[in-house]
Amino acid sequence: MKKQKKNQAKHALAVYAGITVFCGIVFLVYDRFSHGVRSPYMTFLFGWPLAFGVLPALIRMAAKLPDPDLLSKDIYNTGVAAMTFSSLLRGIFEIAGTASDYQKYLMGAGVIFAAAGLLLYVFCLIHRKQQTE
Repeated sequence: MKKQKKNQAKHALAVYAGITVFCGIVFLVYDRFSHGVRSPYMTFLFGWPLAFGVLPALIRMAAKLPDPDLLSKDIYNTGVAAMTFSSLLRGIFEIAGTASDYQKYLMGAGVIFAAAGLLLYVFCLIHRKQQTE
């Protein structure tokens, strides 16, 4: 049973590391064809999955915390995806010299989803601990 949980944590780490590398490649390709116009939202696109995916997975593995339940994991991952995609859109809009309010709503929704997923995970951890006592 513990091997399976360790593999799930490693799987999450591998997926987020892959997304981080992919976002870095997207920036490099876009930067190559952007005619020298840059946006910090595009330059640091890789930071969202790194900060909200790779680092939490490493912390969870180091602290040997149990895996999150499916609902909290899905809500959290949706939030990270929304924040990453919002950053991508904002970078594209800034480089193109335009803007959109919808990107801001997407970022806000991403923050809310990530926070809700994290809170749900913490509540589940507390509930599990109370059941074992």
